[in-house]
Amino acid sequence: MPVTRRLWAPITFVTIALAACKGTEPFVPVATTLHVAPSSLSFTSLGATRQVVAVVLDQRADTIKHPSVVWSSDNSGVATVSAFGLVTAVGNGSAHAVATTGGLSAQVTVSVAQAAAQLIKAGGDGQTGVVRATLPSALTLEVVDAGNRPMTGVTVTFAVTLGGGSLSNPSGPTNGSGLTTIQWTLGTTPGQQQLVQASLAGTSVSPATFSATATAGPPASATKLVGDSQTAATNNSVSTPPSVQVSDSYGDHVPGVAVTFAATAGGGTVSGGATQTDGNGVATVGRWTLGPGAGENTLTATVAGSGITGNPVTFTATAVQPSAPASVSAGPGDGQTGLTGYALNIAPAVVVRDAASLPVPNVAVTFAVASGGGSVTGANATTGADGVATVGSWTVQLGTNTLTATASGSGITGNPVTLAATGVSAAYHIDVRYLTAVTPAQREAFESAAAQWERLIYGDVPDEFASFPAGTCGPGTPVINETIDDIIIFVRLDSIDGPGKILGQAGPCLVRDQSFQPGVGVMHFDTADVAGLLAAGQFDEVVRHEMGHVLGFGTIWQLLSLVPGAGGTDPHFVGAQATAAFDRNGGQPYSAGAKVPVENCCGPATRDGHWRETVFETELMTGFLDNGVPNPLSVITTASMGDLGYVVNYAASEPYTVANVAGLRAQASFSQIELGDDILRLPILVVDRRGRVTRIIRPK
Repeated sequence: MPVTRRLWAPITFVTIALAACKGTEPFVPVATTLHVAPSSLSFTSLGATRQVVAVVLDQRADTIKHPSVVWSSDNSGVATVSAFGLVTAVGNGSAHAVATTGGLSAQVTVSVAQAAAQLIKAGGDGQTGVVRATLPSALTLEVVDAGNRPMTGVTVTFAVTLGGGSLSNPSGPTNGSGLTTIQWTLGTTPGQQQLVQASLAGTSVSPATFSATATAGPPASATKLVGDSQTAATNNSVSTPPSVQVSDSYGDHVPGVAVTFAATAGGGTVSGGATQTDGNGVATVGRWTLGPGAGENTLTATVAGSGITGNPVTFTATAVQPSAPASVSAGPGDGQTGLTGYALNIAPAVVVRDAASLPVPNVAVTFAVASGGGSVTGANATTGADGVATVGSWTVQLGTNTLTATASGSGITGNPVTLAATGVSAAYHIDVRYLTAVTPAQREAFESAAAQWERLIYGDVPDEFASFPAGTCGPGTPVINETIDDIIIFVRLDSIDGPGKILGQAGPCLVRDQSFQPGVGVMHFDTADVAGLLAAGQFDEVVRHEMGHVLGFGTIWQLLSLVPGAGGTDPHFVGAQATAAFDRNGGQPYSAGAKVPVENCCGPATRDGHWRETVFETELMTGFLDNGVPNPLSVITTASMGDLGYVVNYAASEPYTVANVAGLRAQASFSQIELGDDILRLPILVVDRRGRVTRIIRPK
């Protein structure tokens, strides 16, 4: 520690000694020594501070309390020091913080050498540009020290690490603001992520990575890909839908380009004619059906834009008039399993072809039960343009059932066709357990609802062991300690929020870990509303609706990723069975959004968990009950349960046709009861077959 002493200390000593001899003068401390600590400071960032302490000793080597010390810096461009000894780094270089008291002085050596601590992307990240083009905004990087102060004159190295391309400079120094910039020209592959890394050589500072997306250039050419020069029967679609590929001037495939397909000769038709190129630059027509007369048909594919080589692209196909029936074979619907006493989900069909395997229209086909004791409707059918004849329906009995389909004519190979199906008994069981007293009329509503759902869902689901304490499924629910087959529903009737508000709430509290199919659930009804609903004949509909939520309708959809757009303006259910049923039952023309439309309004427990009221209106599983008319549980709902993994029976559904395919209804057609916040939001335990909880899904 630096020490400074006065040269005239001996004189002071003599004076003090003489005074002491007299024995009358008081002791007067005089500063004789000045220490500073620490004796040196090193800074790596501007703005950083350190406290320096000065200690003053008197002639007896005792510390003088509250000495008057003056601080100063001999180079304020490097470091400053406050009146209390706080040193602040200002610029790179060396300086001294000097402490002075009386005739004493001591100094602290200060060195400042900024060191880079972080690379910050200041501009140019995340751009999109055409392949081989220079991005419009330069990449800008800032170098800062530990105090987030910019550093000047630091050389930054840049390198392309993914996607190819080039840089205007491989390295560059930072300016007075700590910034350096370069230009980035993208690589040659559209759609591929492009990366540039900025780093400081010889340091441990983490690199910074800029990214960009390269897109293809504008369309420059259109070429046939597949589907040209085909042959098909008159009034039939070609087997391979034609497609074109659009490229830019470099040969890169261009996505997102509008292409219009149109039948231009031969009297054919197209569906899905307005489309766009995909990620590979390919656009495909939905279907091209040839005209009614034999001969050449043409189809054009026109790419939006100008100066496109090969545009439009022309496809040809030959329509051939089918000859006499030569063969008949099983079509869709063979080999099904169905619930005894009900029609199969898919009405079986056969296909009649000529010697060239072209489908033959207008062939009479007779369906007849051969074994099993079932029955058919629409036994006499005629093949359509596609050569397919379909029975109206086939109701099966327990065990093996067979059906013959006989095409009229002679010398037809495979005639008659034998179709098979298996009838099974219902194996899905809903165990309703009442936690509060119920009247006979109330009990009948629950038992009727359970029976209907057991006709719609008939296949067994895996048994599941559960052992959980009371209250697991909400207040008042009992201990669960048993093997569950197939679902337990606890029912409580008591107060919720008074009359005319929430009628009931329901949902699962325990689901299986593989399928998310519920094993235990709760139905809670407001006693303030039950009597009125019974009197109006609507309590049974409310019970059926809420039981559907316990079984998974609207409550496990998002767990299975079946509702894209949830929370937005157009949530929609994408299960294949429900989508097909929606189209078959009047929803095919729907174009107001994606299919199948899910509720997009009216509160968190209504939206995203019901069918959309403006489209479905009276269907049972919207968020509203319509007064004075039936609210049917439709095959669309039954099919949606099939999309949840259940084995379902379409024929037990109630008749229904999609009410409003325009989807633009201004107001309800009937007076309504809003079911409100009817999905019970409990924590859902995901449980494996041994009863172990693998996940807990918290309500949102």
